[in-house]
Amino acid sequence: MKISFFIKLTVIFLTICLVPASGFGEDTNIIFKHDKTGVADEVNKMKDFDFELQERERDRMKQWNIEDSTDAMNVGDVYYEKGETEDAILFYQIAIKIDPSNENAHEKYITARQIEKAEASTHYHQAMEYYRKGMKEKAIDELIAEIKENPDNEEARVKLNEIESQ
Repeated sequence: MKISFFIKLTVIFLTICLVPASGFGEDTNIIFKHDKTGVADEVNKMKDFDFELQERERDRMKQWNIEDSTDAMNVGDVYYEKGETEDAILFYQIAIKIDPSNENAHEKYITARQIEKAEASTHYHQAMEYYRKGMKEKAIDELIAEIKENPDNEEARVKLNEIESQ
């Protein structure tokens, strides 16, 4: 009876110690992006991207002398007014990271993302028009242009694969 208890205890201990956990020495902010085939991007590429993004944010914050969430949001507003939506989004994200309870920054971020999505979708919508008219080659060209401008547009990637496989 005592031996089986110690065996169970040992098995539980080894299981806990040997199970890999993301919390031990690993960056928990790594995002795994899957395409429709289920293939994950390499972890190292995501770590490098995350590091470069953080470095870019720090440099931009120093450049604009940002000390709090409101400062970051105001810089985002400057870019937004100039029509530079991507930069505005970056600063709204920084504002949210500094102060997650800043509702105004959240609202501005959502608005800017919606505008960015509408702008980025121009090629996609044109591709769908071509596709409906039976102009497959032009649709493919527009989808490729969309993916070049907006690499995260999974919908465009899926549609491109679908059209090319026909």
